[in-house]
Amino acid sequence: MKSLIEIPKKMKALNLHGVGDLRYEDVDVPALGAGMVLLKIKACGICSSDIPRIFTTGTYHFPTIPGHEFSGQIVAVGDDVDESLLGRRSCVFPMLPCRKCHACELEEWAQCSGYSYFGSRQDGGFAEYLAVPVWNLVPFSDSLSYEEAALCEPAAVSLHAVNISGIKKGDNAVIVGTGAIALLIGLFAKKRSETGKVIIAGRSADKLENAAKMGFETVNTSQEDISAGVKRITGRDGAEVAVEAVGTNEAISNAVKAAAALGKVVLVGNPYGDLNMEKNVYWSILRKQLTLAGSWNSSYNSRVNDWKEAISTFESGELALKGLISRTYKMSEYEQAFAAVRDKDTFTLRVMFTMD
Repeated sequence: MKSLIEIPKKMKALNLHGVGDLRYEDVDVPALGAGMVLLKIKACGICSSDIPRIFTTGTYHFPTIPGHEFSGQIVAVGDDVDESLLGRRSCVFPMLPCRKCHACELEEWAQCSGYSYFGSRQDGGFAEYLAVPVWNLVPFSDSLSYEEAALCEPAAVSLHAVNISGIKKGDNAVIVGTGAIALLIGLFAKKRSETGKVIIAGRSADKLENAAKMGFETVNTSQEDISAGVKRITGRDGAEVAVEAVGTNEAISNAVKAAAALGKVVLVGNPYGDLNMEKNVYWSILRKQLTLAGSWNSSYNSRVNDWKEAISTFESGELALKGLISRTYKMSEYEQAFAAVRDKDTFTLRVMFTMD
């Protein structure tokens, strides 16, 4: 092993010992295996999926260190790893595929039937250090901040959904949802559509106001029927593309209502419970002859790599990323951080932990 710094034996981490039992404590610094580097974590976002994982459902075993949206600096490399990686900044594709199943044979890692995952199935980024396989590294230039780079995971997920939507120049798009992923989907959709209208639809007045400041058209679905709002903005009965980024019955229904005849609806949102479909929504899918597609995680293969495209777009300065980071906290301030994320009356998009 070669390193830039003296590697400590212990580190600080947010360790989940049980549902709702998150502790800021000392744990062992992970050992380097073959083909791995030690990443000193510099920023890690709190994803909406982390909330039920920590407070409701738990992870796959205890204790587990959560966190899968992170970036950092490579401070040590294994004996079999290229030393030129030392000092590099990198974010990390958090999936660890089995490489044995049919999906892995196709390099469709997100559909792997036996994967592990940083932050849920094994320790993740709410820590000072993490040992990472070289294969999972997504290096980025020094021009990009660690906080911005930590948005690469939600950006790759968003770009994946946009790719599945097939949006093209001149198409109108509606994104149902006002969170960070919904806005990132909207930003990538604007880039692809160029001349079409991109609409953010939701119920939060604060978040819709923020979306408008970012250049989006908006529909407040608590005040206006989404179909009427889309027609008001586009002059058409629906958009060619509708993306659902919430994971609720109402959001799915609104995405179907927002889609034009022969349009495409992409489902992205993670549900918090069972979903039901009203008969009229189902009839609308049939009568408008809509195409429904699911979007899960991101592509990271030799044909399509959403991560590299996202980082390249970040580095170009095309996207207004800093506006998506609402607040940053030290790990020791985790109670305040999670309180902010869980408070429905507090405006947040992406809340992050930042480390020295």
